[in-house]
Amino acid sequence: MKNLATTYQHIADILSYDSDTSTLESTLSQPAFNWDVIVKEGSKHLVLPAIFCRLQSKQLLHVLPADLLSYLENITELNRNRNSSILNQMQSISDLLDQNHINHVFLKGAALLASHIFEDPAERMIGDIDILIDLNQLDETFELFIKEGYNPIEQTFGNKFSEHKHLPRLTTEKYICAVELHRKLFVNHKDVALENANILKTKTNINQFYIPNEQHLLRHNILNYQINDKGQLYNSLNFRSSFDTITLLKKRTLHLNFEENNTIKNYFRVLSIFFKEIRPNTTIKYNIKSSFYLFKLKNLKFYRFWNALLRITNYLLSITNRIPLFLYNKAYRKEFLADRKRIYQHFVTILKGS
Repeated sequence: MKNLATTYQHIADILSYDSDTSTLESTLSQPAFNWDVIVKEGSKHLVLPAIFCRLQSKQLLHVLPADLLSYLENITELNRNRNSSILNQMQSISDLLDQNHINHVFLKGAALLASHIFEDPAERMIGDIDILIDLNQLDETFELFIKEGYNPIEQTFGNKFSEHKHLPRLTTEKYICAVELHRKLFVNHKDVALENANILKTKTNINQFYIPNEQHLLRHNILNYQINDKGQLYNSLNFRSSFDTITLLKKRTLHLNFEENNTIKNYFRVLSIFFKEIRPNTTIKYNIKSSFYLFKLKNLKFYRFWNALLRITNYLLSITNRIPLFLYNKAYRKEFLADRKRIYQHFVTILKGS
């Protein structure tokens, strides 16, 4: 795989609602077409079920090699069953929170699944169930989940000295998904539109699930990737986030100022490289960042080097910010030294990029 840009364009054309089906069929039907890299990158970006469903919607499943068709069918069916179980778990959670008058909204993948924006619920792969809780009810809600048989995972010592955006992940043997109760959407980033009060005040009820309104869903999807998943730092694209965005824009009448701020602008600048539906809706043009991103995708050795440099630099910066805490907080220093083996292994993992 020498040119990741070409692979990305193929994946985007499969996921896109505006790509030309006949041209795509011709491309995918070529004997030399490399499906292995599509599977590799699609798996990495958590969009293999979406790729299968979009090919099915475009009536292009016949272009898939027989073994790959069977593989994708199986993965998609497994994800469909998983999402059905997640919806059942969400219903149980919704009932629990409503019965106890907890002001809440489901976030991210769970909210998108509940909103029925996808043609097939199997399209979206979901990790955890994320829920934003009114700050005044956060501790009460945590205790409710404990009583319901959920257990918090063990936390590293750093959580005692810095505030995370959510409480410890909660798991249970009764249901398939872990749950994260959010106190906020970002650790440090400030976005007025996505303040807790705004989201909770304007929430919508779809099929007995409280979720953010559609504008907030779209905005959070963009900024969650750019800020929490470091898309802004790496100036990169993630196809699961991209597919969520183009689906929201396609299935709902949403209006977003593409040039409202640099973070949102950069997100759409990257999407517009690969997705045709973005280009007519924005005056954003290619710039040096767009060109540099394409250069990285076409030169994978440099891409890996550059991303490793960014990853290590960002990690070292975070360590630097904790030096005063280490020097002046005895309790932090004591727990740091007691946990030094795990910290060292984490540092090695960061260096290796695994």
